Amino acid sequence: MPLFLHPVEVIGHERLGAYYLTNLLGNPFESAIAAAHLIFGVCSIDSPGSSSAAHAGGAFPGSSTAQPGWEKRSDLKHVKHSPIDYLRRFYYDTVGYSTRPGISGQGNRRRPGVDGSDYCFPIAYEQPVKIVVDHPSLDAEAKRSIVEANARRLLKL
Repeated sequence: MPLFLHPVEVIGHERLGAYYLTNLLGNPFESAIAAAHLIFGVCSIDSPGSSSAAHAGGAFPGSSTAQPGWEKRSDLKHVKHSPIDYLRRFYYDTVGYSTRPGISGQGNRRRPGVDGSDYCFPIAYEQPVKIVVDHPSLDAEAKRSIVEANARRLLKL
């Protein structure tokens, strides 16, 4: 059964109330914390595509510290694969507000996303499918994967 990560109440919410920071910073970091717990914790995500993360994976896929931490820290040696390997197994939605979907901060290709809108929030994509279909750097197969095929595969439809 697939697991979908989406923040509900962000850490430090009392400090993030102004300037819409609960959404601008809190949600991406809360998503990162949840993904890190899946990777470094006791949950098994060895099955490719068994997990998906909202907000294009939040801050974790772009983190430059997870990989070197896993390589050097003895308390993380229990983790079977590198963080990057696990991140490649996730599916990500398209709600990342980036003109370069599918690319992480480390330049590693992420798994193609499943389309998302974040409807009814103030900075939501109002036409999420159109954003994917009109994207100039995605070929027809990538567009079909993002808009339909990945969700079907993930949900076994």
